[in-house]
Amino acid sequence: MTHATDLAPWMPWNDRAGRLSRLKLACCLALLAPTFWMALEFAMGWLSPKPFTDLVRESGDWAMRILVISLAVTPLRWVTRWNKLILVRRMLGLAALFYTLAHIALWCVDLKFAWLQILFEMFMRLFLTVGLAATLLMTALGVTSNDFYIKKLGARRWNGLHAWVYAAAALSLVHFFMEIRLDATEAALMTGFFVLLMAFRFVRKKLTPGLVSLGATALLCGVATALIEALYYTLSTRVTISRVLEANFDFSYTIRPAWWVLAAGLVIALLAAWRNRVAPAPSVTRARSVLAGAE
Repeated sequence: MTHATDLAPWMPWNDRAGRLSRLKLACCLALLAPTFWMALEFAMGWLSPKPFTDLVRESGDWAMRILVISLAVTPLRWVTRWNKLILVRRMLGLAALFYTLAHIALWCVDLKFAWLQILFEMFMRLFLTVGLAATLLMTALGVTSNDFYIKKLGARRWNGLHAWVYAAAALSLVHFFMEIRLDATEAALMTGFFVLLMAFRFVRKKLTPGLVSLGATALLCGVATALIEALYYTLSTRVTISRVLEANFDFSYTIRPAWWVLAAGLVIALLAAWRNRVAPAPSVTRARSVLAGAE
């Protein structure tokens, strides 16, 4: 007979010792909140006359947001040296997969399970094919995201496999851009954050991560975000790229994604500089022991 204590380590809000983790509990509740909100929208009739079309869009948006947040765990853990953040990375990745699968399931519902049409569109419409490729990658990563596969594959092979999360994220962002009709604000924002997180990893491995290097990285990523957004609008609406770039300096309507990416990058740079000043970085040996199997 299975006792509650036997299941305790498997509960998403508990740590490996079966004790309640307030961090994991808060993360779990935050990740479930969009599901409850979408269910409430559907139950209360707050959606459009095509509710499943709205839910397809919302679930896809949340899948993309959570996937990008999951990639931010390692940079935030590094600049804050709050190692407990590693406890929620797997949860975030699995939640991104959950919302991705919900996105596909709701799309099938929206098409009334017309399987021939679903298969035709999935393989004949490029943006759906790209989304399918990202989903297959994320599913493979989700299935192997457990201790059993870490032991079976070994840390090196497992880490190599899970490095494909970057490809999955890139494909998801391409799908995001190809799917939208006009407003590319969130797609540009998520892409900018992704570029920033990838640039942070490069600086951390190849350069000396400090205020100057990370500050310059933030600036370059902000510029890259503005260019990506401008290129999308130029290709989709034929508006000259210079006019789109000028919109970044008009704050009367909204703050463009490039500024949010720049701000996030500068926060990372300032946190890294502050932490390096108040607490010296741990030794290489200690850092490797802490990070073993986690990256």
